[in-house]
Amino acid sequence: MNTELTANRVRGCAIGVMIAAGFGSGWLFWSLNALQKIAAGTAIGVELGMLALMAAAVYVARQAKRWPHIPADPEMGSRFAWINVIQWTGIVAVVFGFSRLHIDAYGAATVTIIVGLHYLPLARLFHYPMHYVTGAVLVGWGTMSLLLFNQDVVQGAAALGTGVILWMSAVVMLVLVMRSMAAETAVQSSRSQ
Repeated sequence: MNTELTANRVRGCAIGVMIAAGFGSGWLFWSLNALQKIAAGTAIGVELGMLALMAAAVYVARQAKRWPHIPADPEMGSRFAWINVIQWTGIVAVVFGFSRLHIDAYGAATVTIIVGLHYLPLARLFHYPMHYVTGAVLVGWGTMSLLLFNQDVVQGAAALGTGVILWMSAVVMLVLVMRSMAAETAVQSSRSQ
């Protein structure tokens, strides 16, 4: 993570946590449904996990005002939009294509690969190297799911792993940004004494 702490970076990390937590929860529900393990207890567990991540992200976002705001790169929004358009086009193509070919079971693993690939340009765009790690792990997980699991379980297993990876990515983002905030606060405190 870039060592310069700004309001933009802190808020961006908080938004990244919210996105990873939300989509991670969606993947976990997909897995529970595919594995026929969805019940009140599992649903509540996923929701509580998501709420905990979201609450921490809201806390971080509120702390952003403590750091200077820098003007955003006007091209960043456009590049982000194009990365996501390409990702969602690939996802839609896989969902409809696999359905027509009657290989829907392999959709989750293939979509995991697409999601992982979309993290790679995001890492460069946001100057956030941990996205390279998340992207590589997702691509690896999706590929391994296609190779290791049979048609009966590949959808649930791939979705479960993807949800866990996204939640772990959210936790790492939180830890890194909170460490940076604590370190910067300590430096500012020592300068004022």
